[in-house]
Amino acid sequence: MRIIDAKDSSQLQGALTFYDVIIFACQAMWHLRDWILHDDEFGAADSEALKQDILAARSLSVCADIANGSKHLFLKHPKVGTGVAISDRDGLHLDTRAGIFQEFFYIECPDKSDEFHDMEIRPFLHRCMDNWYAIINRHHLSNVHTRMVDDRP
Repeated sequence: MRIIDAKDSSQLQGALTFYDVIIFACQAMWHLRDWILHDDEFGAADSEALKQDILAARSLSVCADIANGSKHLFLKHPKVGTGVAISDRDGLHLDTRAGIFQEFFYIECPDKSDEFHDMEIRPFLHRCMDNWYAIINRHHLSNVHTRMVDDRP
């Protein structure tokens, strides 16, 4: 609320950590599901098939456990398994000449052989985003006459 109420919100946005942004990204990435499934204006041609495609995208299930675990502090019904989290272990890439200062965070899964275990957060979130592009485009949504445009660089 300090950011919301500030006379100059840009002065306080630096109070967010990169970890905060990661959590917000996971929450938004997963909750896109609710917006798509429950918005009458969105109107998928086959809602049940859309639900099944979302559940079949394992990266989105991992994202769901991170999002819901961070929001509720524990999971009653984990999609992947109790213990999916963003690791406390982090890293840093610093190259001041190139203007790079990146913090690294990793996915932790209870099953160490899981394809997402030890994956850095950026490629993980890109995988989730790729899944959303594919799912939305595959379902030929009834109220949308064009496919999602992938304008990423």
